[in-house]
Amino acid sequence: MNSPSVKRVDPASIPVDEMPLLGEPFAVEFANTRYVGEREDVDFLEHEVAVRTWFAHASDLAVPSVLTAAALRDIRDAARLLLTELADGSPTLSTTAAEVLNAAARRAPGHLALDVGGPPSWGLKHDGTAEDVFVATVAARCILFLAGDDAGRVRRCARPACPLLFIQHHRARRFCSEQCAHSVRQARYYRTTKRAQPGE
Repeated sequence: MNSPSVKRVDPASIPVDEMPLLGEPFAVEFANTRYVGEREDVDFLEHEVAVRTWFAHASDLAVPSVLTAAALRDIRDAARLLLTELADGSPTLSTTAAEVLNAAARRAPGHLALDVGGPPSWGLKHDGTAEDVFVATVAARCILFLAGDDAGRVRRCARPACPLLFIQHHRARRFCSEQCAHSVRQARYYRTTKRAQPGE
């Protein structure tokens, strides 16, 4: 029997507690904003309302009043490609995708700033319009992650129908969530039980 066709779903109709948020670093969560599963295709950067909802629950970045969602989708798609290449152990990464991130980061000049209001800390600050600063900040966070230590721990969820990426901190972890692990265990149990039934 053919599986039902994948249905495009408006991200605004997804309850917050059903958003695919795993508690991973920003770049990984951001790459997971396009969820294409067995039956549904949800893009949490599809339109401005969806963008604002996702960032309100997944990030500390304030979304500017003027925003072009397409610029964020380009950054997401580039970051997703690069993270997937890392997860797949590719010896080289896409230079085209890297340039998409670099171009977005160039939209607002960046500089390091030291904060001494408490224990000394630093941050990457950008100058420019609110939209350019926002886009550049998103791209810069993805770039910093991709060049960091955790990038080599990015993995694809082992449940075939799940498109999510995650950071593998423990060697035994194969799934993005306990829900996916449980789903695979259930399917395995069902197949084993079905084979064991006489007359089948």
